Amino acid sequence: MSQTKTVVEKLNISKYPTKLILNKPEDIHDFDELKYDPEVKQEQYDVIFQFVFSIEDFHKQLQNVIGKQLVKESGYLYIAYPKKNNPQYKEYIDRDRFLQEIALDEEGYIPDSNLKFSRMVSLNEVFTVVGLKSGRKKTTKASSAKSQCVDDYIVNIEDIQQYLYQNKELLQFFNQLTPGYQKDWARYVYSAKRKETQEKRLAEMKKVLSEGFKTMDLYKRNKK
Repeated sequence: MSQTKTVVEKLNISKYPTKLILNKPEDIHDFDELKYDPEVKQEQYDVIFQFVFSIEDFHKQLQNVIGKQLVKESGYLYIAYPKKNNPQYKEYIDRDRFLQEIALDEEGYIPDSNLKFSRMVSLNEVFTVVGLKSGRKKTTKASSAKSQCVDDYIVNIEDIQQYLYQNKELLQFFNQLTPGYQKDWARYVYSAKRKETQEKRLAEMKKVLSEGFKTMDLYKRNKK
């Protein structure tokens, strides 16, 4: 299998004209090939990548970005935080606590801002990255029936990554899937209400991925 993608490749960061990367640890080399500002030098940026190590730090940096309107419209704010049981730092932020602290409204926006939750990915075994996209809220109300919307399961992608953690090859294969395929798997597994059903579907997913299929649909079609 090919090399694991860097976070720059996963998030396509290189395409953005203006980039701001803050508080980057010295041992993170994903951004070495990029041209970026290590401190705020412009009024706004197309993409901001911020490392935080505590909930307090997260709130402080988030409010700074919101207050100064540092992210251009349609731009992204990515926040990387050390995950629980990471092998490098004593500090960590529990994922569920983090999602509670974000306190998204019904449309997925940070309150009193134009930042909307977009995605959650793993940078490496140490950091999880949360992506927020800058954009104006829609004036029309969307339908409330969204139980099968794949975006409802974005947060469960990391659960799958943790499940596959002991199998490096399968984890690498999963991480190289497109975000759409990853969300499809998250929906397939976690749309089930019963824990037993979720565990059964995780095992099925593992079997399908191990045979080189990107989706359950492709697997079933091949078996016909």
